[in-house]
Amino acid sequence: MAKPFRRVTEPDASAVTLCLAQADGATTGEVKLADGRLFSTTGALPIAQAFGIAVHLANESDREIVVIDPQDLWKPSWGMLTA
Repeated sequence: MAKPFRRVTEPDASAVTLCLAQADGATTGEVKLADGRLFSTTGALPIAQAFGIAVHLANESDREIVVIDPQDLWKPSWGMLTA
């Protein structure tokens, strides 16, 4: 079984952070990754592309993926999102 994703309210420096938003009726994602004390970001991308980047980065760096989702856009088909 796949590891659940964890919901957070701010980027986590020890994880890959996927930030969900909605623009013009479409769900977008932004991936943030800490580089020391600063975060690098992809900017807003289509959700499928952002999710793919987050998974790749998490696998490459052995980090978990955390999710910022203030608008409750998460779909159960993407996996389990825990508090």
